[in-house]
Amino acid sequence: MCEVLNRWLCDARDKPIVTALEYIREYLMKRIANVLNVAAKSDGPLTPTATKLFDVVKREANSCVVLWNGTGQYQVNGPHGDQVVVDMQNRSCACRKWEITGMPCKHVVACLYNMTENSMEVGHVEDWVHHVYRLETWKQAYAFSIQPVNGRELWVKSSVLVKLLPPKKIKTAGRPKKSRRKLMDEKEDANNRGKLTRKGKTVQCGKCKLYGHNSRGCGDDGNDGKKRKMSSEAASKKKGKGHVV
Repeated sequence: MCEVLNRWLCDARDKPIVTALEYIREYLMKRIANVLNVAAKSDGPLTPTATKLFDVVKREANSCVVLWNGTGQYQVNGPHGDQVVVDMQNRSCACRKWEITGMPCKHVVACLYNMTENSMEVGHVEDWVHHVYRLETWKQAYAFSIQPVNGRELWVKSSVLVKLLPPKKIKTAGRPKKSRRKLMDEKEDANNRGKLTRKGKTVQCGKCKLYGHNSRGCGDDGNDGKKRKMSSEAASKKKGKGHVV
């Protein structure tokens, strides 16, 4: 949640403190108003995003086969060969999605369908979803509002005699950075994502199959001898500089 807020406030981080706080206040005003507008148009028991996710789970539950042991446990076989045990009394599933996310997985929903077919009172399947995904909870979270504020020319003058001046700005070389500084583990993760660097490699053209340029910069329009000679010279120069050919 902090990273999401930090992303939206990227344009205000390099501004003075009062301007940054005003940016945050206006952003929160717009966000709360947009959420209340969407919540007013929603009529389901769950939030719009949770409804879309749970609809996918309910469609996947139709392809599961349920075996009941006569108590509160079920054996559920999925379409891809997965087999798990669901305990409806303790509200747990072997895949652990129900415990981690709070939203019943396809195995649990399949058990709820089986319980309904056996004339068991389970209510709606949405009742088994954690209350954090409910529309009423979403509305309560955004029930407060931020009041608008007049401009600076209408603000009450402070009675404090001490005037706080902004710190002196020291101009450094280069363009100032706006992105946050990444931690060492984040840099290591970025370097270990399986991407290969092209440093030390020589580009090969896809048209003339020579080194030193690509197909976009290739000028092979019939003068094969002249263009191939120029490409060969460029490749030999790069090879003399230590490039791999």
